[in-house]
Amino acid sequence: MRIAFLLLLSIYASAGFAQELFPNTEPASNMPKKVLGIRLTNEFFNELGQVRSLQGIRFMFGLTKNLTLTQTFYASNHHTKLIPADFIKEDANGNLYTNGIVKGRKHPYLFETLNLNIKYRFLSRDGENRHFRMAAWMEFIGGNEAHAEAESSVTGDNAGISAGLIATQLIKRFAVSASVNGILPAPYEEAFRHIEVKYGKALQYSLSFGYLLFPLKYKSYKQTNVNLYVELIGKSYGSGSVSRNDSIVSTAGVGGLMAASYAEVRPAIQFIFKSNLRVDISSAFVLYGHPYTKFFPCFYLNIQRYFYFKK
Repeated sequence: MRIAFLLLLSIYASAGFAQELFPNTEPASNMPKKVLGIRLTNEFFNELGQVRSLQGIRFMFGLTKNLTLTQTFYASNHHTKLIPADFIKEDANGNLYTNGIVKGRKHPYLFETLNLNIKYRFLSRDGENRHFRMAAWMEFIGGNEAHAEAESSVTGDNAGISAGLIATQLIKRFAVSASVNGILPAPYEEAFRHIEVKYGKALQYSLSFGYLLFPLKYKSYKQTNVNLYVELIGKSYGSGSVSRNDSIVSTAGVGGLMAASYAEVRPAIQFIFKSNLRVDISSAFVLYGHPYTKFFPCFYLNIQRYFYFKK
């Protein structure tokens, strides 16, 4: 039975699907039934001399051939445990205002969020050396981070709900995938200080390209796969708001709390060893706009392995 699973996954990862195992976005294809994948994700960037890092551990399990369940835990040094004391200020007339978050400060490494994602593949059109697939997904995000900028995210920072659609086309050695999803963030609250931060609703979209560079001809699941990727990821989000003791805090002129749009490009290389160990190395560069939650370039390292269960 284990050999059968190895052969199944070798076909999944090497003989035609490897080029759609996108490092930074998900394809419409699912995990094989009764196969568990564990992925370690890492993000790094330099924020005015402070190295910011975010780590995640993701568990992916194929419940059926069309349904995948994913659970992810995130931790980072992006935030303080509470909203900084100097974030909200008061002028001589008693009016509340903020100048935003001060960048470049040292922050502790803290647990951020727990995400639960359900993906359902509802369309499959398979042919010789090609297929087209579509899937819908919904993600539930739990956490209450001291995040004081308007941009909402599903990878740390926020609690809330996200849902979207994915379409993936594979033709021989080339794959392209497009996705769109909305994010409905929950507010951050500090009850004992009566502080509330509300975030902007967001629309996120991506266009990903993958190419199977090596092997030129598949002969064995032990062969190393090398894949090249370029992923375009964009987001538009609304403005945020801050209140204390039910009084509105002025956010005038604070870029991090304004509505914004931006897009980034992420080139990547991927290695798959013996169809069971996957290593992704990628970086991100801004194309347009000005994100306030991170600095560019960003660097990413993912490591993933599969585990098999007997009937």
